[in-house]
Amino acid sequence: MEVGVGEADQRTQGVQVTAERYGLKTDVRVKQGTEHVATLVYLLDGEAQACTVGEFVFSQMAGVANVVRVTPSRVSMVANGTYHRVRIGSAEIGKELPCQVVAGPCVVDRNIDEMVAELARQGVDMIRGGCWKPRSSPYSFPGFGKSAVGWLLEAARRHNISAVFTEVMDETHIQDIRSIKEEVGYGGDVVLWVGARTYNLNLFSKLGRQKEFPVMVKNPLRAESVEEMARVAEFILAGELHFDENGVLIKDQSLIAGNDRLLLCCRGVEHRDPKSPYRFLPHHHWIEVAGNSYWTPVGFDPSHSAGTMRNDFVLRNLQDGLRYNPAFAMIEVGYPT
Repeated sequence: MEVGVGEADQRTQGVQVTAERYGLKTDVRVKQGTEHVATLVYLLDGEAQACTVGEFVFSQMAGVANVVRVTPSRVSMVANGTYHRVRIGSAEIGKELPCQVVAGPCVVDRNIDEMVAELARQGVDMIRGGCWKPRSSPYSFPGFGKSAVGWLLEAARRHNISAVFTEVMDETHIQDIRSIKEEVGYGGDVVLWVGARTYNLNLFSKLGRQKEFPVMVKNPLRAESVEEMARVAEFILAGELHFDENGVLIKDQSLIAGNDRLLLCCRGVEHRDPKSPYRFLPHHHWIEVAGNSYWTPVGFDPSHSAGTMRNDFVLRNLQDGLRYNPAFAMIEVGYPT
């Protein structure tokens, strides 16, 4: 609170009343300084969780000097250091488990069955493939959409692949994949991933509401820290929240707990160095930073940051990333020739 606003002040009590209206508990603490008394109001989980209430609710109130969020995000490491492991297909993915390989093409086309057959022969049990592709240019090919989903899942079913990773850009893609998966009869897991170029809050909400599909979040294209990847994950973990005209959470219409079948993926960030051999700066150390900070399994995409079809360069990038103990590696491969 502002200097001079004490515990019994109506402005402090106003903050408490507002917090209670949002389902929070309060703990008022008074600290005596050499010249002033400082009053701090801690907002704690009650019927609602503090992480579901925005700072803006209190920051404009009379007598409030500053609002600082001190509780960790939903994706932060829990106090006892427990790591979350996600069962996907035939394997568990998580910290201190063997790194899982997810391989496949950038864009799925009619030749996907041939590629999946070869990957299966090489022992790959999880495949990746883009059906909808967000592009930096409106003239770039955007993928084959729903047709590609059918080709991809049919190939996975035919060759007994246990999990498929594919990107979604819009909430309608979730139902498209659900319907095609049922039509094709594919019984494995489909992991929906949020790409670096996608920032669609409605999509995040829908991904959090559904529990059928695991979700993978890649770091944003221009991210400056791993926290920016975690912020996207927060929307999925929050579920779908509804508020009344006063901005108060409507609990009986909201899904407080979202989808915790969640993976994080470091894929490199944009840079402006024309001399760099990387298309995107890998920031491999983010694998370890995120792995030590968050409970979610953390993997990486060595192919995207390499930005070249030279297998030796992609391999070197892969080896560099493996030193940071990723939970999985998303490897892009070309079609057999």
